[in-house]
Amino acid sequence: MKKTLILATLLAAAAHTQAGVLPSETVVVANRGGASLSVINAKNDRIKRTVSIAGSEPMYVVYVPKTDRLYVGDRKQNKVHVLHPATFKVQRSIAVGNGVFHMWADGKGKHLWVGNDVDNTVSVISLADNSVRTIAVGAKPHDVVLTKDGKTAYVSVLIDGAPDKVYAYDTATLSKTGEAVVGEDPHLFFIEQAQQLYVPCQTGGIYVLNRNLSAAGNTITLAGTHGIFGSRDGRFAYVTNLPGNQLYSVDASSASLVGSALNTTVVTPHNVVINKQDNKLFVTHSGPVADKVTVYSVSPEGALAQTKVLTAGVNPFGIAYYKR
Repeated sequence: MKKTLILATLLAAAAHTQAGVLPSETVVVANRGGASLSVINAKNDRIKRTVSIAGSEPMYVVYVPKTDRLYVGDRKQNKVHVLHPATFKVQRSIAVGNGVFHMWADGKGKHLWVGNDVDNTVSVISLADNSVRTIAVGAKPHDVVLTKDGKTAYVSVLIDGAPDKVYAYDTATLSKTGEAVVGEDPHLFFIEQAQQLYVPCQTGGIYVLNRNLSAAGNTITLAGTHGIFGSRDGRFAYVTNLPGNQLYSVDASSASLVGSALNTTVVTPHNVVINKQDNKLFVTHSGPVADKVTVYSVSPEGALAQTKVLTAGVNPFGIAYYKR
């Protein structure tokens, strides 16, 4: 009887300890015009703190589980700042190219690719030692995404007087392995389950490409497509219609719209991210005086419904989610 009581007490204590260290869920927003980050509790959808980075123009933010660090691209200072994801202290800053814009890390946590659209380069940061290699792109790089296995990187490029393109790179050699012509102002997301690259463009809709950049199917005809993030299970892609103030939910298996486009209550929906459970979507709304982030519930069928409007810093831009 006494042994049973002791065991029950120990189990209760263990459960209490585990409850005290439940994983936190966090969304971090880069406030481009506010030299700051807004930190959102992704469970209750409340702003829990604002983190200032002096003299910065934060563009995009990436969390890498392997290094357990946040990486913040700073356009004004041509740097990537490395922050601890719990304390939000800047631990170091890595010099990169001029014109920091989109950036992405591979699924192995080995490299962070950073597009620099002023000097037309991509900075490839080794996350093991923070060393930097530089790729001369030959055109203005815009968005960038890497495959989970870390073998392939895709960079969208803006070309004056010619159609915009997507370039593919071998991450081991940093050599360009292919390219594809797409619509204007292309953005990128790689759906791992289908091994397909989704390329939403301001004109021409969403191009769906195979891993080698050959056409995977017909273009998904939607207006004004811009920011994109896919569900963790690979079933859906969530896309903003930036000029039209709408959100799209796209069924990846049929490459078709789920229901109809959802009109946003806040103008200029820009970048999106979904939580690990695939049931909550966060959207930044950008602009010189903008300061809003909206939250949407996501049904198992991919339908969206707005649940909250949050006030962040000035010009909320890039956005990232992590659970740790």
